[in-house]
Amino acid sequence: MTMLLPLMLLAAPGATAVAQVAPRVVTCRSIGLDPLRIWRLQRAGDTWRLAHWRGRVDEGAAVRVALPASADVRVSSEALAVRGKSSNGGIDVTLTGTPAAATLDVYISYELEVNVDASLTPRIDEIATDGPIGVRCEVTQD
Repeated sequence: MTMLLPLMLLAAPGATAVAQVAPRVVTCRSIGLDPLRIWRLQRAGDTWRLAHWRGRVDEGAAVRVALPASADVRVSSEALAVRGKSSNGGIDVTLTGTPAAATLDVYISYELEVNVDASLTPRIDEIATDGPIGVRCEVTQD
């Protein structure tokens, strides 16, 4: 199966443009929390999904939720700007800053979102940050 990825053309004035694959994954780790918390934003087609782990990445133990289709996700190796809020207020995600020093604020309500997506479990509440927290992030293409 062939996957087409969005391309960005980067060039200084008067220079030849270079095609670069747009970032598809942002992995953020909490600063100063024990146990460590990890959030991963990953693009799958036109949808961005948010996954969360405590302690270490274990794909089988991840809690996942899709960001609303209206989410504004702009990420690069220099800056992070993510804003996604569902129309009923059950998902509200904000990530701002640079990969080295960012702020993540995630509010998730199972009670509100299960009305929209019956496949969700109460574990999605674990994704919440309980207010803004400091994170360090890595931006990659895979």
